Amino acid sequence: MSFKLGEDTSHDAEWIKKATMDNLEHQTAMNQITGRNELQPSVDGQDGVAKSEDGYSWTQNDEEVEVVVPLSTDAVAKQIHVKFMPKSLKVTFRKESKLEIQLFDRVDSDGCTWTLEKTTGKRNLVITLEKASETSWPRITK
Repeated sequence: MSFKLGEDTSHDAEWIKKATMDNLEHQTAMNQITGRNELQPSVDGQDGVAKSEDGYSWTQNDEEVEVVVPLSTDAVAKQIHVKFMPKSLKVTFRKESKLEIQLFDRVDSDGCTWTLEKTTGKRNLVITLEKASETSWPRITK
């Protein structure tokens, strides 16, 4: 078998997407035959369980990814700059880089938002990234 590097080995290659669905269909069929109800474990960030990374955490569903970046308790919105790009995310806080990541897959930059969440004793920057295609990501970074 011959693979084209970068095309066939890309995370969004057609055969990988098809293999995921084929595997799920096979598991469902096996569950019906055996009478069990077993599926593969959820991917990172799903089922409302945040996946912790260095300096942030994230959760996801098929439509969006939510990134939470903890900030100092005196943080105000005008000190925050978030740059949404189709394949990356950059956060600057008080003119210093706070987060810069290459995303696993594309997002719709126009559908992305952020808010400053203020609770007693802490402040979090909550970033919502709208996925370009509805699918679960196995991780947040490329």
